[in-house]
Order: sequence, then structure tokens, then C-alpha cells
Amino acid sequence: MSGLPQLATASFDADLPLSCQRLAETAYQGRLDRETRLALQLLASPVELPDDADPLLLRLEAKIDLTLELVLASRYPERPPIAPCRLGLDAIAWRSPAPYPVGELVLLAIYPNSDSALILRLAGRIVECQPAPDQAGYLLQADIRSSFDKTTHLQWEKWVFRRHRRAIQER
Repeated sequence: MSGLPQLATASFDADLPLSCQRLAETAYQGRLDRETRLALQLLASPVELPDDADPLLLRLEAKIDLTLELVLASRYPERPPIAPCRLGLDAIAWRSPAPYPVGELVLLAIYPNSDSALILRLAGRIVECQPAPDQAGYLLQADIRSSFDKTTHLQWEKWVFRRHRRAIQER
């Protein structure tokens, strides 16, 4: 994903469904809404299965996952387009068809998995907006630190570090 702005912290690159709206045009109420807090708990939870995992518990978890996906998919049937992005501990960079002025408050809706209906809504402040080198849109960077309290930032960090380590292993 060359061309995206470098972030000052650990980060990972991905192609994810992502949308950006001016914060003033949304009904966002401040720090993370309940759905995003719960989604971060899920993303930060351990992913390794013990060798002696109970098959009945695994089946129950799969049923719960399916139910969650069906509910979210029916609640949010429209998905934003997939965008190249770089997610870091304190900021997100992405390619956008539209520019935003530096300092603009925005609401980012990110689907952490392109095959899932799970959504993270993060408030941010645009800190960089440059025309893309290929003149196809803009390269944006938003500081997202204001979205998190101490607990939710730790959950975000766990998820970003997990994906960062996976990206290093895949190189």
C-alpha cells in the first residue's frame, strides 16, 4: 500500500470498507458508541484456541457469531466501498475520493474485516490531506485518539498490534 502516509506508531495496511463523514453531519454523540465498544472487546479478545477446546463451546460460539453477523447485516445493509488504509495506534490513513480540510472533525466507519458486518465508528481530526501521487483522489490522515478512553484504547492497541505482528510475519 505504498503511497499512504506513514504513521508514527505501529500500524498495519489493509483494504477495508471505510467511509468518512464530517462529524457535524452525523448523530455521533461523543466517545465511542456502545456497538463500537463491544466490537473492540471482541477484536481484542484472545484468538488462540487451546488444544483441548470443547467442541460444544466452539459450536455455540459459531452460532453466536452467525447471529451477530445476521443482525448487523440486516441493521446496516449498505457498506462503504473498500479503501486502501493504514491503521495505527493513534491515527488512520486512507485513500479518499474527496478532500477534507486539515482540522476537520470527521466520523470514520471502518469494517475491521471485509467479510464481516462488524463496524467501528471512530471520531477523528484530519491532520493531513494531500493529492494522491497518481492524481486519483486524496491521501488523508486522521488522529483518532479522542475516540478512546483508557480501556477502549487498550483494546484498540491489542487489535492493532495483533494485526501489525501478523503483517510482519506475512512479509
